[in-house]
Amino acid sequence: MSRTFTMFAITCLLVATSYGQNSSSSDQAETIKLLQQEVEMLKTRLAAVESRQEQSPNGAQLVSATYTPAAAPAPAPAVQDNPAMQNFGLVKGIKFQGFGEVGWKANDHHAGQTPTFGFSNGPNGNFSIGDFDLFLTSRINEKTSVLAEMVFGESDAQSFDIDMERVLLKYDHNDYLKLSFGRFHTATSYYNSVFHSGKWLQTPVNRPLVVEFANDGGLLPTQAVGLSVTGKIPSGKLGLNYVFEYGTSDTIRPDINDREAAETDESNGNGITAGIYMKPDWAQGLDIGGSFYHDRLNPTDTGFHIGQSIISGHVVYTTPKFEFINEAFLIQHAVDGLRTFNTPAFYSLISYSVAPKWRPFFMYQYANANSTRVIFDDVALRHGPSVGVRYDFNSYVGFKTQYEHTFRRTPLSGINTVSTQLAFRF
Repeated sequence: MSRTFTMFAITCLLVATSYGQNSSSSDQAETIKLLQQEVEMLKTRLAAVESRQEQSPNGAQLVSATYTPAAAPAPAPAVQDNPAMQNFGLVKGIKFQGFGEVGWKANDHHAGQTPTFGFSNGPNGNFSIGDFDLFLTSRINEKTSVLAEMVFGESDAQSFDIDMERVLLKYDHNDYLKLSFGRFHTATSYYNSVFHSGKWLQTPVNRPLVVEFANDGGLLPTQAVGLSVTGKIPSGKLGLNYVFEYGTSDTIRPDINDREAAETDESNGNGITAGIYMKPDWAQGLDIGGSFYHDRLNPTDTGFHIGQSIISGHVVYTTPKFEFINEAFLIQHAVDGLRTFNTPAFYSLISYSVAPKWRPFFMYQYANANSTRVIFDDVALRHGPSVGVRYDFNSYVGFKTQYEHTFRRTPLSGINTVSTQLAFRF
């Protein structure tokens, strides 16, 4: 490229010399000056293009090389509008990133929790590749973009299901009004809004039970199809934000005690979520807020109609080295003609980077559901600690090992679980 510019500059000078034979010396000097300015402009543009190409061989920008557990809900930035940045591999105009994991798990209870991510129950530990997550973004124009997250999830006997976790048409009018249409992860919890499907993004091996994805036994409606509106609230240094969602969850939960039991189809009606949180300028890393969710359930094969309300609150403080996440929930099910059941739940997670690559963590979680209720009868009382450590080989591959003990209501015995996970992104 530099050789091309050299030839171009010589040609320009020759033209200028020829032109000078038929014009005055002042005109000649002015012409040469204009041509030199044009050459300098072209050199500047070339340097910018080459600099972008050096950042990524395929023309794509990578996420930050520094691991921050709760850094960002969207693991990849939007595609640049510059035509020079529009080719990514074989897909034009689409930027993609992937997440995956390979895990091993064993417990001391043959009739433990429902196997998820390809794991089986019992003391004979087994391996699983878990979820393979593809995250894609494409910018349509300055304010409109498309986001999609597709997960290939391993189920029993090394079979796989495809789940369109998220697919959104996003329109960002300004910082105070951002619209998303499609399938999204609901704002029923902080964890669900920040940590999506890629296990590399989170510190522990597993999500806490209450915020686990519903199709893996979690207690919340974690996905919905509809409209999501978010934005800032004019509040100065207080940093207030809001979220409002309206959509259909259609939650299907497995029985977490019996792998052979039928799943519960809650047949949700349309639900609403309204939340508010603050990220003050004077305390970087602090996030305090909560949300309220309501819909109606009509579980199949029960004949009951249930009003479901969920109140959540969180206090979170994260820095590149320190992570402290706390959430509490009250899940209420008002069964028409019967009674109202309340399920309190919470989790608390703390981790600290003691060295550039080592991050030990501790988590305690709790959920208490009435075992005679129409839904959540499989949950009953569950609580206990998890302790482990994460080691990052580099900014793309991390290894986690974790021990977990789950107390259960008598006469059920507790469960001890040991698990490891090699999580990566690309």
